[in-house]
Amino acid sequence: MSSYESEFQEEVVYLNNAVTLINRNLDQELSSIVSAKKELINEHRDMWENAVHFTDDIDRMAEIKQDLSVIHVKREGYEKIDERIQKYNGMLNKPYFARVDFKEEGEESAEKIYIGFSNLLDEDTYEVYVYDWRAPIASIFYRYELGGARYNSPNGEIGGQVLIKRQYEIKNGKLDYFIDSNLNIADDALREVLAKNTSSKMKTIVETIQREQDIIIRDIESELLIVQGVAGSGKTSIALHRVAFLMYQGFLTKLYANNIMIISPNDFFGNYISDVLPQLGEENIRTVTFEYIFKEIFENSINAKSRNELLEDIIGCEDVKRKNIMKSSMEFKSSKEFVIILNRLIWFYEHKMIEISDIYYNGVYIADKHSIKEFLLKDTINMSIEKKLAIIENRIFEKVTPIRKKRREKLEKYIVNFPEHQFERRAIARLITIKETNKLKAQIRRFTKVDYKRIYEALFRNKNLFYTLAKGLKLPENIEGIIDNFNCNFEKSICYEDMLAMLYLKVRMSGCSIFKEIKQVVVDEAQDYYPIHFQILKELFKNSRFTILGDINQSIEKEATLSIYDDVKNILNKKRSSTVILNKSFRCSYEISKFSNKFLDENIQIESFERHEEEPKIIEALNIEDLDNKIINTIEVYRNLNYASIALLCKSMKECEEVYNRLKNKINIKIISRSDDDIKGIVIMPIYMSKGLEFDCVIVYEVNWKNYKTEFDRRLLYIASTRALHKLSLFYTKKPSKFL
Repeated sequence: MSSYESEFQEEVVYLNNAVTLINRNLDQELSSIVSAKKELINEHRDMWENAVHFTDDIDRMAEIKQDLSVIHVKREGYEKIDERIQKYNGMLNKPYFARVDFKEEGEESAEKIYIGFSNLLDEDTYEVYVYDWRAPIASIFYRYELGGARYNSPNGEIGGQVLIKRQYEIKNGKLDYFIDSNLNIADDALREVLAKNTSSKMKTIVETIQREQDIIIRDIESELLIVQGVAGSGKTSIALHRVAFLMYQGFLTKLYANNIMIISPNDFFGNYISDVLPQLGEENIRTVTFEYIFKEIFENSINAKSRNELLEDIIGCEDVKRKNIMKSSMEFKSSKEFVIILNRLIWFYEHKMIEISDIYYNGVYIADKHSIKEFLLKDTINMSIEKKLAIIENRIFEKVTPIRKKRREKLEKYIVNFPEHQFERRAIARLITIKETNKLKAQIRRFTKVDYKRIYEALFRNKNLFYTLAKGLKLPENIEGIIDNFNCNFEKSICYEDMLAMLYLKVRMSGCSIFKEIKQVVVDEAQDYYPIHFQILKELFKNSRFTILGDINQSIEKEATLSIYDDVKNILNKKRSSTVILNKSFRCSYEISKFSNKFLDENIQIESFERHEEEPKIIEALNIEDLDNKIINTIEVYRNLNYASIALLCKSMKECEEVYNRLKNKINIKIISRSDDDIKGIVIMPIYMSKGLEFDCVIVYEVNWKNYKTEFDRRLLYIASTRALHKLSLFYTKKPSKFL
């Protein structure tokens, strides 16, 4: 028997023992959950039967609260058992995927470390059969080849020697084969994973994490971690694995799912990544957009356009002057200079715009405007303007309450003089005081309630005010056009950039605490954000740590350089920050990656992972009808090659709708427009919505000289072409784009 065959048999025995242990633990948990369910049902029944269903008895309320507390504990216990059942069910298919034999310094023999998605412990012997991939010792597998290695344990750094690195292919609890890894074989394993079809949801990369990726995932020191990663470098997936790692460390850092938030570019992308954390055995975390934050903070009281709508407006605008105004407006209103103007506007509002009046009630002097103004402008530490105004309002009504009571008593005595109302005197007196109070309340709230829309609007309606607040700052050459555009359209619809400005005013002036439980924030597609976005994040998440992900090559409506990360560091101002550059792309084949690079600046160096496939195709069509037929034929070719995920990418949503209406009766295709749309199968969508996604095959529609001619268009082509794993085709009619 060969050495491999002998070791294979040993590995089969170990795997069988692991599966046996999993089944044993699973049986115990299934038995436990039956008992836990019965106990939970009984607690609910006992509480319902023993509780009175209406009561003024405070002691009885205390008993009910205690009963609810018991039910809460038992429900948590039930849910924990259910989580373990899900974990063991998942492990039955593939208990582990790797092994490292590590001989610790000073020890005579090596320890076999099996690594999987979750840990597996024999509760009787305390033997660890499988270590969770996030365990400190598992980092050896990702960071070292054979030879010297070190890892950080809870007791300090441990050194030693890696004697074996082994990877397994296990399916349905059966071992197909194993390979002893050196770097080249590890690359072969990664090629095999990348050669497979993609899915409609992002997948985990646990089995193929690279050394530089592992360093990012396990970084617990940085308060601000910035990752600049080229398309296909896996930065978003790395961030999600980092989140899973941080939650695994939760017993030390007290970090749980409700303490983490992802800021994503659109709702659709949040849906796309939603499967990763559950696959890693963790709860999903909140994924929100700036549009969502705006709606939450303004409680859905104001409607505004989304960033996708802004991009659609810019892409679809054929009036060059108007297009430039829209782009300039977005750039200026999101800039550092405009943030300064908004800060000055806040000062101006506090000092000049609040029209305070003397307050009287029933002829009694309650408060004078000078004392109110003095309190308002008093330099109170960490107190927002909204909070000050709320205090002023409460103090006034505290003074009004006893006066109102006397007023009501006086009214009752007066009404008695009218026999026809003597039995209604209390109701009438109360009604009169309510009306008087409401009138007073309206007077007070004219200066205590902050109308952010009115404040912001005043900045542009009054040009003298705008130029006074902008004094000393560099303004765009077309600033008059930006102001006029605002004044013409603000009442009709609030643009995305104006939404951001109003959001900034709100979080600065209210001291917003809506996300106070958040300790870790992940920001994806950072290159699409401006200084005002990060100023808002700074105000919202003052005590949080940040993981910032971006790719300056994938910015759409603006030029982006590495300097954007300097702005992020300066704005967020964290003591411990670090920046990591990922220049290696894993998504595309070597040929597609090389082709995509022609849409980049020549000075940008991107390293392609060598997985070879067919060269991208540039296909000419005679007319629109011929274009449609050739696209349909290409899709059929891809389907016959068993590719499951095919995307037809257009420049805009308007173009998508036109193409979809022509093709929908000829081929099974669906248009992607909403966040809950599934990208499985053959889909059509605008390029700007495809960022962060990947497909087996990508077809780019109508890449002709008219459609793709500006720097803006060049960046769109880079994004489109880097979505493809295996096949890329670009179609055009008439004359091809100069970028081809």
